[in-house]
Amino acid sequence: MGEFYGIAKIIAGQINEMNEMEGRKVSPEDLSRIASSAVGAEEINCYPGIPGYGCCDLSLFISLSSSLNIKNKGGHLSCRQAIEKLVQHMQGTCIGQTRAAVLITDSWDADASHEWFKNLEQVSMHSHLGIYLIAGRNVSEIHLF
Repeated sequence: MGEFYGIAKIIAGQINEMNEMEGRKVSPEDLSRIASSAVGAEEINCYPGIPGYGCCDLSLFISLSSSLNIKNKGGHLSCRQAIEKLVQHMQGTCIGQTRAAVLITDSWDADASHEWFKNLEQVSMHSHLGIYLIAGRNVSEIHLF
């Protein structure tokens, strides 16, 4: 398992718990709280999330598009959008400052990963990169390289 598997597992569990126990779908606003709880720190970058922190050591990019997890797509990132945000963050805004990026998605976009493959490969050469597919409480690591 990858270095960030535990974080992905906690996030998947909390999303699933909200859906099953609380009977409500996850909002984009919930994701930064869930991410901070999973990491055990408040100073992380989370997309989508609430702006406010500069470049942190860890950035989480969470893509939820399944109707099992969200009520509507408003404010949530598609997998393609999350990949684009990851590349922009890691190769642009926070280049050399963010040391680890974790992409968590409930719907993998193979076309987007192919289009951004070289960028993701470059990110992985200079930083830790973890990519995970979630389905309910289940988590699978996606290996691109």
